[in-house]
Parts: sequence; C-alpha cells; structure tokens
Amino acid sequence: MSKTGNDTEEEILRLLKENAELVRENNVLLKKLYRNEMIGLTLRVIWYAVLIGMPFALYFYILEPYFNAFGSNYETFRLGIAEIPGLKGLEHFLPSIMK
Repeated sequence: MSKTGNDTEEEILRLLKENAELVRENNVLLKKLYRNEMIGLTLRVIWYAVLIGMPFALYFYILEPYFNAFGSNYETFRLGIAEIPGLKGLEHFLPSIMK
C-alpha cells in the first residue's frame, strides 16, 4: 500500500510541476497579448488624431498663408467653391434634409 501511496504522491508532484509550467507559459503569452493590444491601441489613437488633425494643419499651415498673400480669405474661397456646377444644387438640397 505504501508503494501506491508513493506513486500517487509522485504523480501529484509531477502534475503540479506541469501545471506550474503551463501557468508560466500562459502568463508569458498573456503579457505579450496585452503589450500588443496596447501598442495597437496607441497606434490607432495616433492614426485617428492624424486623420482628424490633418485638414486643420493643411488649412492653417499651407492654405491660409496663400489666402493671406492673395488678399483672400476662407469666405471668398467657400464662395468660389460654391460656384462649381452641381454643388450649388447640392447646397440647396442638403439644408432641406436637415430641417
């Protein structure tokens, strides 16, 4: 009977060691997943900030100096754009949808 008791203890110890190793591997994988998710989230936030900020930067740093140099402003530019064929009809159509 002591032989089977000894075998059982050895089996339990072996299973505990195997379980501890699996827990360590699982922990390493979870840390990698967490790190990759945080990097992905950071890159997405930066990407959306660039997408949202790009039109403002384009206007303030590139277009506005040209408007000022030619003595124009945004209203003149908007009025010029409104004269594009087809855009005027669209401009009249959209406010009626919004009401």
